[in-house]
Amino acid sequence: MQSIRYRSIPLVAGAMLAGSLLYGCKDTATTPVTVDPNADVTMTAPPAGKGIQVVIGPFDVPSGQEVQKNFYQKLPIDSDIYITKVEFKFNSGSHHLNIFKSDTTNVPDGVVDSFSALQFESWDMVAASQKGEYVWTLPPGTAIKLKAHQQMDFQTHYVNAGTQSTPNGRGKAIVNFWTTDKSNVTSLVGAVFSNNKALDLKPHTAQTYCKVMKPFDHDVSLLLMTGHFHSRGKTFIVGHWDGTKLTDTIYQSSAWSDPPILQFATPLTVKAGDSIAYITTYENRTDNEIKFGPHVEIEEHANLFTFYYPGPATGKAVYDFTGGFLMKTENI
Repeated sequence: MQSIRYRSIPLVAGAMLAGSLLYGCKDTATTPVTVDPNADVTMTAPPAGKGIQVVIGPFDVPSGQEVQKNFYQKLPIDSDIYITKVEFKFNSGSHHLNIFKSDTTNVPDGVVDSFSALQFESWDMVAASQKGEYVWTLPPGTAIKLKAHQQMDFQTHYVNAGTQSTPNGRGKAIVNFWTTDKSNVTSLVGAVFSNNKALDLKPHTAQTYCKVMKPFDHDVSLLLMTGHFHSRGKTFIVGHWDGTKLTDTIYQSSAWSDPPILQFATPLTVKAGDSIAYITTYENRTDNEIKFGPHVEIEEHANLFTFYYPGPATGKAVYDFTGGFLMKTENI
């Protein structure tokens, strides 16, 4: 079964709540609680008038394979919503869940299996997580805007092969969007999706690459940042760039399969024109050349996701896919 599932309940201002079935509770003081390792994830939906829930799947992830699915759907809401919290929960084995919206594209509801890149000029990133259970809470006054009947793409990538496994052989993801009234919103959130396509890992080498991000054209406050690479990745460091080196460390990761997601306790100010760069180091101990690409088993990534405010009123995301260079190569 491949679907996005909703149960609709009236929301305020004519919106609709997409929920899930609720089950009665047992007395846990006298009844042992057991967890079925083969069960799919569940999550309670926001109460009526507080948000919407989207359920993606379940779908098969056969042994020895990795799959990426785009779940296209219009949100079941009759008026614009302003999101102040996003909850993610998905079955073990997910490599990522990226959420996109479009204000210009009309795609029939359905599921498309594809590792091809989206036509990014038509799609804007809304949120993303590589963690199977994660909550992103926005500061007071900030929100993500989604329009009535917003065209969405919930893109999920699962791996059930050598580098990662999907224990129950099924992918499933649940997202809760918690909302607030428009009157509480003073600034919209923006997104930057950056990657370094210069990666070209030679056999039996350790290589370090750098990518200087496209600078912001106005002062911004960073809300969230997370890096992303595959199993050859060893370190991922982000900081201010002076033209030859990083002068500080804003973010760092050495956990390719479970990278940290940094929510800034106090939003970090980045001035217009400041140079921010990320440096990634890899070890390719195989006989094969490994290049940039989406497949976890045979390719590598150097992706940085950054969310900030104030974002554009249009909700347009910034995509930064050019540049990047090799800094150092060593034989191993």
